[in-house]
Amino acid sequence: MAQIFLVRHGRPARNMDRFDPGLSEQGILHSKTVAAFLGARKISAIYASPLKRARQTAEPLAFAAGVELTLHDGLAEADRNNHYVFAEDTMTDPIEWAKFQSDPIGYLGGNHAEFVTTVLDAFQTIRNANHADNVVIFTHAFPINIVLADALGLDGVLNFIPHYCSISRVKALSLNATKVISVNETAHLD
Repeated sequence: MAQIFLVRHGRPARNMDRFDPGLSEQGILHSKTVAAFLGARKISAIYASPLKRARQTAEPLAFAAGVELTLHDGLAEADRNNHYVFAEDTMTDPIEWAKFQSDPIGYLGGNHAEFVTTVLDAFQTIRNANHADNVVIFTHAFPINIVLADALGLDGVLNFIPHYCSISRVKALSLNATKVISVNETAHLD
């Protein structure tokens, strides 16, 4: 396998669908930018969380690359069964931010241990699929953090705050070893 590109979804819309919001205008624009940036590479597979914001971010690349988009529930965010929480709002409210920091996965409605296991199992399944070329995964902040923390041997589930439509690159060295190549690339968005 060449590289696995972990792409955080684009900026969600602030609309009435707080359960599973789609992309904002900026998110749509950035999803096209990601497609242009990654589209020149040989891509074996494209995976996405089933949540709208990740699916919609993945669709332009799938179309441009002529690769079928595969949805994988294990790539969904911890809020998959809850209302979407805008991180920007939580960070500016000291009380909510303190609650969030004490149990980020629980704050979003998930169970910490189950969520980490689900994400790592999904990533392992994708890694083990023996793709010949690059693989692109469109997902969310916590799944990206969990994969990177596992590869780097870090504790916690929020060691990085990935920018919307940022790219983190990893490479599968063996069945159980992942090398981190980059974290939170955003140059393609300028």
